[in-house]
Amino acid sequence: MTDTPNILLHPGLQRLLAAHRRRLRLSGLLLSMTMASILLFLMVTAFSSRDISSLLLLALMGLVMLPTMALLGVLLWCLDRGQARRLNKADQTLRDYPPLTVRMAPIGSGGRETLVALHPLTSAPSILQPLHALINPSFRWNRPPRQEITVDLYCPELAPGRDLVALQSDGSALIGKLVTLEAHYRQRQLLRVVALALLALVATVLGMQALNQ
Repeated sequence: MTDTPNILLHPGLQRLLAAHRRRLRLSGLLLSMTMASILLFLMVTAFSSRDISSLLLLALMGLVMLPTMALLGVLLWCLDRGQARRLNKADQTLRDYPPLTVRMAPIGSGGRETLVALHPLTSAPSILQPLHALINPSFRWNRPPRQEITVDLYCPELAPGRDLVALQSDGSALIGKLVTLEAHYRQRQLLRVVALALLALVATVLGMQALNQ
């Protein structure tokens, strides 16, 4: 994992970084144990049976597992770097922009994301339309609140597509982005159509194979 210094991050973001790296380490450990168990099973089978085919299978699996482990290591490294960059960007947002006190009210869930409505409690003349946001698109382990709460919102601009950081009363940070309801619902509808089309395509292919047999 990258040793990005997290002592300079906001305490709420440090919690996210620590949780993220714990999950990555656990994932790496589970993958390594799985690979080692498979290889150990193949070794025991090959040496106990003393069959040339089992030995060839063991050699083949060894050749496959080495690049697989390397690829998984690179993938975990990329995930760590990506989340560290996002947290650094969130920390910069906390430093560069003043907070806006808002009431955050969950109004729906989009799978990994939670759709919330933002109601400013302080004067914000730049707000010309209702504010909505998707919270935690990447930090699934930091669950957004399920009831309305008051947070300090940090954002470069109160416009759709802008990243935001919301600090709760206990200092915990929520990360997300501002959206419009229309664009959000259009995107979800498009994803549903694509998923149904893929399911229909798979069902058609399986049905044609069954008929040919």
